[in-house]
Amino acid sequence: MSGAGEYIEEGVKITSDTMGPYQIMGIIACCTIVFAGVVTLLTMQGMHILLALLVVYLVAIWCMLGMQRRARESYEIREEFRSRSHTGESLPGRVRSSDFQSPGRAVGQQAVHHQLRV
Repeated sequence: MSGAGEYIEEGVKITSDTMGPYQIMGIIACCTIVFAGVVTLLTMQGMHILLALLVVYLVAIWCMLGMQRRARESYEIREEFRSRSHTGESLPGRVRSSDFQSPGRAVGQQAVHHQLRV
């Protein structure tokens, strides 16, 4: 019997990066405790409880949308890198070693080094 996030394929045990149900429930419980704590703190400072709930909720939504945006951008960058590496395109700003080799230079000759000044 395989556990959460594991499966057997042709006799090889493969584990995936999925989270188990206890990890998910633990994260939900921790987030609920933090949410209730911040709302309680704001209420103790004199803010109306409904306004405190709304403020904390909107801040949490704003943070989650920001994390989703960053994750999407990161995923798109990785996909772009994969597609370029498969097609053989050069990344912008990347210099290949073949760019520095002169076509007529023999193997035994000394390389001429040029110094770039900025």
